[in-house]
Amino acid sequence: MNLNDELANHRTFLAWFRTGLALYAFGFVVAKVAFLIKHDPKGLSERDFYTIVGVLLVLCGAAIIAVGYWQHRAVIRAEASDDDAPPPRWPITVTLVAVAGSLLLAALIIVTT
Repeated sequence: MNLNDELANHRTFLAWFRTGLALYAFGFVVAKVAFLIKHDPKGLSERDFYTIVGVLLVLCGAAIIAVGYWQHRAVIRAEASDDDAPPPRWPITVTLVAVAGSLLLAALIIVTT
């Protein structure tokens, strides 16, 4: 894999990552809007709805980051030759930390509601 292709692949992964983080932030904001809404003890209230949507957005952000990593690895494998250096480890590390962070953030949203 030549350097331009490798750097383009990294930029594409980082774009997926940035989009996933944006969904984290948006999901957190949506979930915290629930605190501004009056709680209705009957059935599924608007507060519960905002919390559920916020958690789903955070988890979708994690899924987008995981798909970005999968795509990144697929391109590396497709373009790899025998004389290439081993693939970098930072993408898997960043992906695992981000997915773990999304699970913790989703749990925090659920617990604090």
